[in-house]
Amino acid sequence: MDKENRRDLTISGTGSANGGVYDRLSINGEGRIHGDVDCNSIKAYGVTTFKGNIKAERFDIVGETTVKGEVHTNEMKVKGQAHIHGQAHCQELKVIGSATVNGNLTGEEIEIKGGATVNGDCSAESFQASGGFTIEGLLNAGQIHVRLYGKCQAREIGGETIRVEKDSLDFSLVKWLKSILHYTNELVADTIEGDDIYLEKTKAKVVRGNNVLIGPGCEIELVEYKDHFEQKGDSIVKEHNQV
Repeated sequence: MDKENRRDLTISGTGSANGGVYDRLSINGEGRIHGDVDCNSIKAYGVTTFKGNIKAERFDIVGETTVKGEVHTNEMKVKGQAHIHGQAHCQELKVIGSATVNGNLTGEEIEIKGGATVNGDCSAESFQASGGFTIEGLLNAGQIHVRLYGKCQAREIGGETIRVEKDSLDFSLVKWLKSILHYTNELVADTIEGDDIYLEKTKAKVVRGNNVLIGPGCEIELVEYKDHFEQKGDSIVKEHNQV
């Protein structure tokens, strides 16, 4: 259907509607959409459940949204909670809050400020995180930049440039969080592989790269490097080999 011929759908308060092809879909309150949705713009404010797949140019979530199917969108912003039961492909994804994807997550630019769980692989051109995340499979991106404000973990991490930095919270606050809330700020992975790698507060079995700098707070079993290796601070590297 041509964009100019699409209709709008608005749900205010509590209500439900069938899926379909829309121009703008707005939900303010508690809404349920039954079936697949093909839409230019979706705004879900409140508690929303989509019982199907979503295809949209833009998808804005403020509140709590569950998608029972897959999501394909050019731009997606989450301010609250999002739970996607299938795969998710978002050209641009920004999460301020939390997001869970049961399948794979793919995109161009992914930014996490809060928390994210991906039960498959995560692939992007740029991946930035300031918070915590769990990726059950492979995190693969050209540029990876992680600021540790919680526990981050992935089975494998691969990229061109990988930079992991500890949080910049006040020491007294960090100490209080660790003792009272069991706060942990570290990255844990089996394998980290890239061209240029800088790591802080990271635990890994194997780190491979052209240029590898292991900063403070790391525990690495094996580093394999091509051009340059350096170790700083109180980090532990059990073995390092030039290959």
